[in-house]
Amino acid sequence: MIATKRIAFACLVAMTGACGDGNTTPTSPTTTTAMNESWSSVLAPGGTSSRSFTVNAAGTITVTMTSAGATVGLGVGLPRTTGGVYRLGVSVSPGGSASPQIATSADAGQYCVQVFDLGTLTDPISFALKIDHP
Repeated sequence: MIATKRIAFACLVAMTGACGDGNTTPTSPTTTTAMNESWSSVLAPGGTSSRSFTVNAAGTITVTMTSAGATVGLGVGLPRTTGGVYRLGVSVSPGGSASPQIATSADAGQYCVQVFDLGTLTDPISFALKIDHP
């Protein structure tokens, strides 16, 4: 009986020791600050205009073409490592609007937004857009 009590006590001590000393500091969740970038430029007939940006954490990229003198192409993609061009993963053909025209999930890394002529411009146009990302 005494041996059984000693074994039970030893098991209790071993289990208590495995739980730590109770002096742990809880960790806070990491938060990522949302980035808001504005960009405006001029798009020539047959041309493209691009801007790169860095996404610091996984999340959603939203792009809003806030003003444009005509319907143009708008895309979000990844920069190619050679050739200096972009591989667009998402593209649309918006005019200006207050609502985002593109919302896409993204991992942390380098991305680009590109505005391009759809073949309809006869004169240069001004455009403005907003890029929101983590």
